[in-house]
Amino acid sequence: MFSDFIKHYNIIRDILRDCFLYGCFSRDGLESKRNVSSRKISYEMRRIQQYVEEEYIKVDKDGRYKLLNLTYDFMRHSDNFLVSTYMTKSFTRTDLLIYFLILLYIQSQKRQCSLSEIEDGLAEGGYLSFDRISSKTIERKLSEMCTSFGILSCETVKRKKFYSITPDILKTLDDNELRELFVAVGLFKNIIFPVVAGYFCEQTLKDYMYFERNISENNNHYFSYRNVHFHPVIEEQVLWEILKAMHEEHKIKIIYHLPHKNQEKSSKTQGYAANGDCKRQCSKTLAPYKIRYDVRYGRFYLVSFDGSKNCIVSRLDRIESVEILEDTFRRKDYDELYDKQMRYSWSSMPLKQRKEPEKVKLEVIIDEETEGYIIEKILNESPNGTVEKIEDGRYHVTIEVNDSGELIPWIRGYAGYVRVLESKELAEKIFSDWKEMLSSYGVVQ
Repeated sequence: MFSDFIKHYNIIRDILRDCFLYGCFSRDGLESKRNVSSRKISYEMRRIQQYVEEEYIKVDKDGRYKLLNLTYDFMRHSDNFLVSTYMTKSFTRTDLLIYFLILLYIQSQKRQCSLSEIEDGLAEGGYLSFDRISSKTIERKLSEMCTSFGILSCETVKRKKFYSITPDILKTLDDNELRELFVAVGLFKNIIFPVVAGYFCEQTLKDYMYFERNISENNNHYFSYRNVHFHPVIEEQVLWEILKAMHEEHKIKIIYHLPHKNQEKSSKTQGYAANGDCKRQCSKTLAPYKIRYDVRYGRFYLVSFDGSKNCIVSRLDRIESVEILEDTFRRKDYDELYDKQMRYSWSSMPLKQRKEPEKVKLEVIIDEETEGYIIEKILNESPNGTVEKIEDGRYHVTIEVNDSGELIPWIRGYAGYVRVLESKELAEKIFSDWKEMLSSYGVVQ
């Protein structure tokens, strides 16, 4: 779906990540980080600002440098404004004219038309010059309108293709049913992934209702979303390519940006091969197995396996590009490996080689009469956990996990209720974090 609308989105995605979302680099800072010219960065930044409205862009100053970042109020803005950054492919005047002229000609004939009939009809009407547009170009446009856009139907009769306008699949819906469908799409466009498809569908419905049914005032302002993450939308082109490769059981090659800290260590432990052009840009050939989505933080992870059947977990917000390879694999060959490596993963960490899952024991103190739901909530959020009631208001919860460090944000959410009994390293890390926080507020010295 994306390839028909997007050209070179990899650069736009990187600039969105580094300048607007995560890094807040200046133009000069980004030029030194990425192997892209200052002129190219400036051009893409201006182009992004044309698609993202000014109300979402905040400008800060760091000396002489201008830092841009995106901000929004989820109570006032229910639409994901980052979807508009995908509308970046440029069409020439000739491209647009060919699409419309083909549609108008086929519609005027009210029957199926072959390629030669379309060409002759447009040429006789003075709309087409074969000195400027080849027969192959017309044939390619017809194929795009059938397979990619879905606005034409194609039937092959004795090895000859005949084209017609696709039947109106919404014809059986009355106006009220259309409005109800439009509202439903307006809800699901933000809560079902990938969401870009939902936005495209909503806009198509809106145009159809206005131009075909004369139904106006189609603005979906019924919903307000809390804790819906907008930023993963820029990874959806990457996500779509990975899902396609999974479905077809093809291996992929990814270009991956390693974290700035511990670059060499990360490349070894995560199984990435360093690229000579940039120490932080690495590549790896992988068999993609599963996509994980962390609802709390709005982050996608790719779980895959390399040639040695090592489990590799990659954050999608660090993947620059994906190439689907000809090499194939069988997903079922990795079922047992995945279960072993990720069964006790709290979020995204696989089990380290030749290691056993960590056992973490927590003590939970609650008011039995008013806070009994907390125990049920903790067990629902930790599917591998077991609970032991010591006495009224005091429980011990035992959890097995690949990496206890992943529990830290979750445990913080139960501050005042939960204390770590077993896993000395985890307890010390939480103690250190709390001490640092209290120190910053002047509570402890």
